[in-house]
Amino acid sequence: MIKKMMMNDLKDNKLAEAATCIFMAFSSMLLGLSVLLFASLAGSIDSLMTEAGTPDFLQMHNGAVDESALAGFAEQQKEVEAFQVCSFLNLPNSQLSIGGQSFADNMQDNGLCCQSSSFDYLVDADNAILVPSAGEVYIPVCYREEYRLKEGDVMRIGTEELTVAGFLRDSQMNSMMASSKRFLVSEPDYERLKPLGSEEYLIEFLLREGSDRNAFATAYKEAGLPDNGPTITWPLIRMMNALSDGMMILVILLISLVVLFISMLCIRYMLLTQMEKDKREIGMLKAVGIPKKDIRSLYFAKYLLLSACGCFAGSLAAAVLAVPLGRQMRELYGTSGNMIRVYLFMILGSLAAEAVILMSVRRTLKKTEKMSAVEALFGQGAFGKKKNLWLPVGIITAAAVFMILVPWNLKSTIAAPEFVTYMGIGESQIRMDIRQTDHVERTAKRITEDLQSDARVKDSVLMETGAYKTILPDGTVCSLLIENGDHSKYPVRYISGKYPEKTNEIALSILNADEMDLKLGDCVRVVQENGEGQAETVSCTVCGIYSDITNGGKTAKACFRDEKDRTPVMWSILYLSLQDEHLVNDWTGEYRNRYAAEDEGVRITVITEYLNGTYGQTIRNIAKASAVSAVLAALVLFVVILLLLRLVIWRERSDSSLKKALGFTSADIKKEYLKKALLYIVPGMVFGIFAGIVPGQSLAGMFLRFMGAYGFQFLIQPVPVVVLTVSVIAVSALPAALLSLREVDRIRAYECFGADFGSRG
Repeated sequence: MIKKMMMNDLKDNKLAEAATCIFMAFSSMLLGLSVLLFASLAGSIDSLMTEAGTPDFLQMHNGAVDESALAGFAEQQKEVEAFQVCSFLNLPNSQLSIGGQSFADNMQDNGLCCQSSSFDYLVDADNAILVPSAGEVYIPVCYREEYRLKEGDVMRIGTEELTVAGFLRDSQMNSMMASSKRFLVSEPDYERLKPLGSEEYLIEFLLREGSDRNAFATAYKEAGLPDNGPTITWPLIRMMNALSDGMMILVILLISLVVLFISMLCIRYMLLTQMEKDKREIGMLKAVGIPKKDIRSLYFAKYLLLSACGCFAGSLAAAVLAVPLGRQMRELYGTSGNMIRVYLFMILGSLAAEAVILMSVRRTLKKTEKMSAVEALFGQGAFGKKKNLWLPVGIITAAAVFMILVPWNLKSTIAAPEFVTYMGIGESQIRMDIRQTDHVERTAKRITEDLQSDARVKDSVLMETGAYKTILPDGTVCSLLIENGDHSKYPVRYISGKYPEKTNEIALSILNADEMDLKLGDCVRVVQENGEGQAETVSCTVCGIYSDITNGGKTAKACFRDEKDRTPVMWSILYLSLQDEHLVNDWTGEYRNRYAAEDEGVRITVITEYLNGTYGQTIRNIAKASAVSAVLAALVLFVVILLLLRLVIWRERSDSSLKKALGFTSADIKKEYLKKALLYIVPGMVFGIFAGIVPGQSLAGMFLRFMGAYGFQFLIQPVPVVVLTVSVIAVSALPAALLSLREVDRIRAYECFGADFGSRG
């Protein structure tokens, strides 16, 4: 009997069952997709880093290197498994072109290297170690799509030429967030091309499993070994590799949780409505002695069947969507080593979504046990209040708006020029880097003089970075990259405190402050060289802490450099803005031509180009997630309005019939329903916009902390936000409402006098 009722129930409620299956499929698809992409990303990155032998500790150094001293240190450290020094030949981007496309606008530090001897290998698409022949070059795979390169293209460095033999994966520098890119050439070609660039060194250590990387880094610093460049460790490399695609996955995960909430809410209301409709049948089952457990099973079995269908459809859709969404991931890192395990995780994620929904269904079904057989038979009592059926319309509208706005605001914020202030970079129009030259200070001085005499330049500031020996309050000695200059011009985003204004003040990046266990008001002693073999120690108070992703996220800012301080300048940066922003392209083109001829170490970048070069990959990924989110929000809202409005019409069918008997037309009744729907949709939109900006900002801030951006705030674009929200809601809600209201035309005036079309309770 119960089985027969269940089959009849499925036939009689096709719309509700289809909607339930759709909600279950959406929830299963999104959570399964999040798990699938995350497992694929983690697996492929780990596989690449293992096959390539990524170093546990990497120290970049510009200058002479005593390899015997480094080898002696490595022998004394029992945790060192292997050690090597790799050369990296920085190339002037203005002199570099591939396939006829100039790299003058490229903001990466591009350079040549040879294949490593012990570990840190550059590999091909199958993770096989590459060995270039004379005259060949392997290009970082991240440039293949950006510049539309192919095998056989010609790479030109000045007047020299190399043939592109293929594309490489670099476990260290695959991500565009890594500021350097390595091009692989043969050793004879490297030696031949050495005069075209400036050489620096990557001092690399491979540690035994279980070694303390932080303790090793401390030992390296205390040994006084070369360290005038950024220090990078294995966890930081892994994080940088995962960030771009990881941000997209985190956005999809957030969307999946919102859709899961919507699904639970809608299915609950549909179930309550169905139970109201079946109230007398439930009473009959109770009256003839059917146990409560069996009555509950009647409904639960149906939802179990729908859940199985939804899980299957959702898992299949997740596997299909993962192909386009994971294309870039596979391009950069390859496939995960064990795809069976990845798909198993995906299925478990889909099952987890269905389990949550089924638990909600089971909890709702317990309401059937609270009503007696007599109450059910005579239509007394209620499983749910009639007025509550309008509430989910407003709630789900708010949730849909939230789904649209959070990815949109996150994408637009990262793409905005102001976002550079979260990166430890001043918000200017143009940035000039002076790095790859032996005359950094002389070149910077001449450029500064040119800018001061250029009437087109509105304002400019010079920042000089050097490696300073620093003594912490506990006596620990470390090397600190300190950027000196006037930080009141083009300031970065400070999490706490402010920029240094006095010669005895210093600001630290958040990673340095955490690692050194320093806070505002603490003092550190900075050692300054005077150029005569002597040094002076200056006591500096920590005045500010800021977010930064440059140079491994470990930097500091001060303004104590003067004529007495002769600490070598490693690189200089000039920030500037023009009187007329429309002249930016012409101005940068002119200065690039001027300094490309005179100083190969000068790189000129428009800040928007710099931002796109660093985060373009991430922005594109979040844009994909944003588009998926907007489409899903529209589909979900369409189904919800279509379903719930029809359920409301069904519940109030007797009332509508009576209105027709009293002379009201179908158009009059439809207008009432539309007005009531708007009373819930409009407040839902308003609340959704608020939630997408305020709580959504906090959630986005949590994601961006993984990128090193702290103290995050949305950079809101009010007009696009309102237009986007209203457009999506109108496109999805209006057609759904019009389709649902067609049911009003089928209601007849005589129905209210005879048949019982549902509980009025």
